[in-house]
Amino acid sequence: MFKLSASEILDKSSEARSIFEKNGFIHITDVYDQSTCKEAIEKIQYMEKSLLDSNSVQLVTECINGKPLVKYCQGIYDQSPAFRRFFSHRLLSIASILLMSDEIHFADIELHIRNPGGSNIPRHQDNFYFNLKNAKGLTAYIALSDHSRESGGLNYKINSHARVINHTLSDVKGFSSFIPSDSDEYAELKGDVYSPSYQAGDISIHHPNNIHWSDSNPIEGSRGYAVSVRVFDSCERIDPAGVERYKRLLAANRE
Repeated sequence: MFKLSASEILDKSSEARSIFEKNGFIHITDVYDQSTCKEAIEKIQYMEKSLLDSNSVQLVTECINGKPLVKYCQGIYDQSPAFRRFFSHRLLSIASILLMSDEIHFADIELHIRNPGGSNIPRHQDNFYFNLKNAKGLTAYIALSDHSRESGGLNYKINSHARVINHTLSDVKGFSSFIPSDSDEYAELKGDVYSPSYQAGDISIHHPNNIHWSDSNPIEGSRGYAVSVRVFDSCERIDPAGVERYKRLLAANRE
């Protein structure tokens, strides 16, 4: 089992932590209400009214039917209270249970949007980007709208979080590094794949070393809106050598 409700997480903390630690992720339903998700979507759509095409570190767009749309956006905390509401006490409480720590903090929040006719998210591990020495953190993918694997939702490689494996330069906009499908290190991992079917307000939380990706959303698909929130242990330290490696690939991927 990979899925619990938000209330079950708080009542069955040991079970929740076991799911997360064994598999490298957990799917949690009913974390945020519909109105919170709807308000965030409306803010995104308002932002896009004056949007220009971009492939910068902070903003990556995709041109769909002649119009630039957000694929990935950093730095959204300052843009609207509609986004800041996802830095919630409930999410921090869930993260505290999964990380077995009270010394944690919100580290970042980003937009991740699955545009019909847009590009995929290549196979990767967040900690190749984060470079946390002890991998003591997590990413919460918060669905603002219903979506699934067929419309560009995430896929999680089960039990793939023992260590960070080699990544190489990606040519996919918004994702500088990826794990090639013919990677020997990836081939050694025997776990199956879990693909959540999200309803608005659901979240999936993954370990920094978990391998995950998404397929392209077909042009006839529905747009999938999500925000991604990072929570780190406050005692974590960053590996400077890893940061430099990541920056080199990032510079080659962006403008």
